Amino acid sequence: MAFQLTAEEARASPDVVTRSFLVNSIPPLVLFDSGDTRSFVSLVCRKRFDDVLVELDYPLEVEIANDHPVRVLRVHQGCTLELFSEQYPIDLVPIPLQESKVIVWMDWLSPNGVMIDYRIQLVRV
Repeated sequence: MAFQLTAEEARASPDVVTRSFLVNSIPPLVLFDSGDTRSFVSLVCRKRFDDVLVELDYPLEVEIANDHPVRVLRVHQGCTLELFSEQYPIDLVPIPLQESKVIVWMDWLSPNGVMIDYRIQLVRV
């Protein structure tokens, strides 16, 4: 996925569902992306988090727009994603993204009982 999608481009993408949900009590745009392998948070959004970044076991190379790799050494562990008044733990990797947003990866959804219907752009808990 090109991580530099604008909100309008994300809404138009058939593989992404976008909604505004609370993450650590902050209301960023949340993208549920069928192609991602990690969950990410924009640097703009993460600056508003109170929690401390935790070192990763190994550096993570993330490819963002224009094949530009970014090396990440830390993660926000134990963040809270609130979906329809239910709170779920989520780890978020900070990367440079346009706007204040969070990208949720597919493997996070099933263990947390969350389903995404991309055809009708719906999030179900």
